Amino acid sequence: MKVGFIGLGAMGLPMTRNLLARGHQVTVASKGRGPVEVAVSEGAVDGGDPAGVAAASEVTILCVPRDADVQEVVGAMLPALGPGKIAVDCSTIDPDVERAQHQRVTATGAGFLEAPLSGGTVGAEKGTLTLMVGGDTRTLEEARPALEAFSSLIVHVGGPGMGQVVKLGNNLIYAAQMLAVSEAFAMLAKVGVDLAKAHEVYTHATADCVAVRTRVPFEGVLPDSPASNEWKPGFMTELMAKDLDLALTFAGRAGTPLYSTALVRQITTTAIADGYAREDFSAIGKVIRRIAGI
Repeated sequence: MKVGFIGLGAMGLPMTRNLLARGHQVTVASKGRGPVEVAVSEGAVDGGDPAGVAAASEVTILCVPRDADVQEVVGAMLPALGPGKIAVDCSTIDPDVERAQHQRVTATGAGFLEAPLSGGTVGAEKGTLTLMVGGDTRTLEEARPALEAFSSLIVHVGGPGMGQVVKLGNNLIYAAQMLAVSEAFAMLAKVGVDLAKAHEVYTHATADCVAVRTRVPFEGVLPDSPASNEWKPGFMTELMAKDLDLALTFAGRAGTPLYSTALVRQITTTAIADGYAREDFSAIGKVIRRIAGI
């Protein structure tokens, strides 16, 4: 399949590699030249800009950070879209903004899906991401061969905007997990508990969760955790803060309370002020450690 990819960041470049490994013809564009050159050296074609990528592709995937980036890329793609083309947005943005992109793209006769991701950079590299898809079922089936190149689970969760709503729910749960894990392990460390033994207990007890299994915010407890690898991001603090803002805003419109989300969002603000914006979001654990005097 002829696949386009726009946005070769920490997620986009490994996703592109998986598309190439599956034998797709991949045309790319990104704001930075470095990742484009890497992708081209591995078999991709430089599309120049979003319109060039869309013109060369049956399915064009975009994965960019923010609402404004998606709006800009979609606007640039529109002249090259029409019947027989599909655009897939893998970014995490406001659900109502996403619904507007559905309308812009489908007005050209092209298909549009949102497919926000879960799995972080590790999942992107391994091709095991989970996709939460909003949009038309038939469009999803047409785009599925491209999406399967970098995912192990694709779930159609509803119409336009619903994929983003599900993704925001996923991230607010994960953020709350991370705060609880940070507080628990700080308490244990303060009184001298063996953190590795506590981790063994928690992974076989009711405390078990993804944050416990992957992101204990103390060096040396988990060899593959960000804390044990200079806080290298699987998902940056500033991006988690952005997603929590999206969740708080959307929940405000929906009239639903987000108490824990508001609290962890405040702590991400402190983490960013402490210089951890581009570290993994588990660096909120360093804020808790500092306050605890550890």
